[in-house]
Amino acid sequence: MTEQGPNRSDLDALKDGAAMLLQAGNRVAALSLLWSAVAIDPTDLSSHRRLAATLANGGDVDGAADEFARYIEFVLPLGDIARATMELSYGVNMIGGHQALHGAADKIASAVRALVPAASRPALAPSVPVAVIDRPTAPAAAGPIRLAPLPTPRLLPKVPFRFCLHDAGDRHWMQLEGGTTELLPDAVRIVDKWENVIEERLCMPLRAADAHGSATTLDAPPVAWVVLAIANHVAAAYDAARSWSFTFQAKVHDEWLALDLVDTGCRLGRAHAIAAS
Repeated sequence: MTEQGPNRSDLDALKDGAAMLLQAGNRVAALSLLWSAVAIDPTDLSSHRRLAATLANGGDVDGAADEFARYIEFVLPLGDIARATMELSYGVNMIGGHQALHGAADKIASAVRALVPAASRPALAPSVPVAVIDRPTAPAAAGPIRLAPLPTPRLLPKVPFRFCLHDAGDRHWMQLEGGTTELLPDAVRIVDKWENVIEERLCMPLRAADAHGSATTLDAPPVAWVVLAIANHVAAAYDAARSWSFTFQAKVHDEWLALDLVDTGCRLGRAHAIAAS
């Protein structure tokens, strides 16, 4: 994926323009800009995923599946099989089973098999004298052969956080308190469904006596807090029990982990929290 170069500004402009057109309800024009973006850089992950999501959200599941297959076909010649496999999994989670994705899976399988060189013909065993054949062989080693156990897959933990919302007029402030001594967060960010970072802020240490909000299901007292700005319509969607359409993540030991969010029910916040952030 191109990170720098003369096309980067054009690529960013196309993606920003597509986002504005989608907000205005002009899906056809947005698709045109996204197609131009993937033409500039066929392996740009953000352009590709925005295009696939726009197609899928518009009901064109076949087009979205073809876009995932196209991206994988461009990535495989680069030798990045892990990246191709990850994108196949992402596509399946988004649109389910599809003929185009089955074809992409076959291409990934072929690329994996190509990593293993063809088996060479075993050399012929040297001739053995009869006297050696008649000689008694040493007794076999006692006990069965034990194979080393396979490593257990690592399950990523979720970072516990509780939150309250504070109406600030043109926006809402979302005050979060959480983390543990084992999962001490350095920062918290909001990510949209296209994996774009909407906002990211550093966490501040929190003493147990300064914790805000009513009792929640958190097992341990929070050790950090942060305040994020969210749009009014996002807060309204949550209060109406609709989807957030966003993901909240905490940075712990240089790794971004998902949050286990609990609503305190408080909608007042605390005034100095906004200034501190």
